[in-house]
Amino acid sequence: MKRMLCIASAAVALIGMCGTGEAKSLEEILREKGVITEEDYKEAVKNNDMAFYKPGKGITVETRDGKFSANVGGRMQVLYTYTDFDDSAEDDSSSFSIKRMKVWLQGNAFLKDLTYRFQYDFKSENLEDAYIAYKFAEPFKLAGGQMKPAQARQELNSSAKSLFVDRSLANDTFNVGRDLGVQASGNFADHLVEYIVGGFNGNGPNENNVGDDHMFAIRIDVNPLGPVSKDESSFGNEDLLLNIGGSFISSTFTDGDVGNVSGDNDVYDVAFNIDGNFASSAAFNAEFGSELEWDLYTANLHARWRGATFGAEYYLLDASPDEGGDFDADGYYIQGGYMILPDTLELAVRYSAIESDDDDAPEQFDEQQYQFGVNYYLAKHNAKLQADYTHVNDDENDDADDNIVRLQAQLIF
Repeated sequence: MKRMLCIASAAVALIGMCGTGEAKSLEEILREKGVITEEDYKEAVKNNDMAFYKPGKGITVETRDGKFSANVGGRMQVLYTYTDFDDSAEDDSSSFSIKRMKVWLQGNAFLKDLTYRFQYDFKSENLEDAYIAYKFAEPFKLAGGQMKPAQARQELNSSAKSLFVDRSLANDTFNVGRDLGVQASGNFADHLVEYIVGGFNGNGPNENNVGDDHMFAIRIDVNPLGPVSKDESSFGNEDLLLNIGGSFISSTFTDGDVGNVSGDNDVYDVAFNIDGNFASSAAFNAEFGSELEWDLYTANLHARWRGATFGAEYYLLDASPDEGGDFDADGYYIQGGYMILPDTLELAVRYSAIESDDDDAPEQFDEQQYQFGVNYYLAKHNAKLQADYTHVNDDENDDADDNIVRLQAQLIF
């Protein structure tokens, strides 16, 4: 009988690899019907691990006792961009590109609550996620390695689940991307309150810390009407969902950090333009002195209900250089979308701006973007087409009011 069970189990496992993995195994069915005893069941499954595929989640292999698992998957975004430049001296641009090509490996080892995650982007040739985490309980999970620190909700939301082809102007100016460090997170009262807090090098991904200054980040989310996933679209939400949150980041950049910061940190790369303007410590000293202290605050409101989605977020950057005057810069976006065909066709609109009234602030802080988008979902975010139109209104630079059309195809496998 054991031989028959082993043969039948192998057949079921093979079929399961081609399915969703949600059906009961043959052993479970036979045990429930009383055909085999509990002892026969345990013997049959003792060394019979499970492998299955779930659309959008990749292939998972796990042991029956749940102590070990490995999930492998990936995501590709193919992008076409046409740019109508306002400057008549510049030729219009029409280009195809691979926006992202990511592969991940994640799972648990030895314990269900001891988890790991690895993610690599072949397009940028960068290691993105690489961390180990242990969940002591729902209110407390501790992770160490490379990950996204607590920051704006739109940045923490995966680019795979964006309402538009990509994130907003404000987010792409004030996000800190990924970094190396330690982070604690958890929730209370079934996600009524969620928190993230951590300490990091502060130089972006794959970069060591030069001195003894670190970046500290904290975020609090409140979901008064129930858990709210980080998804900017609205798929069949019959009940109103509401998220209110905010974050705070504090860091110090020194002249020794020049040349040791990743472009993934847009506070340095875009807001301060350190990579572009300050290629040497001498240039940095001339502008800011020996160090630049900065704080970043964000606040957001997001809601979803019956095919409608709304999001708004505010960013405030407070900079205190060692030399020169202090300055503030801020930004925000407001966006909304509606499924005119449930789970299939979605229309979207967004307005985003960055600005500063301080004379000591970098020159780029006087720009607005108006965006209109259309999303067609073949299998929700797992297979979709997105198109959007962007009008840039740049008050700081002449001949920079460009018009941009983008079309993107995404597949998660």
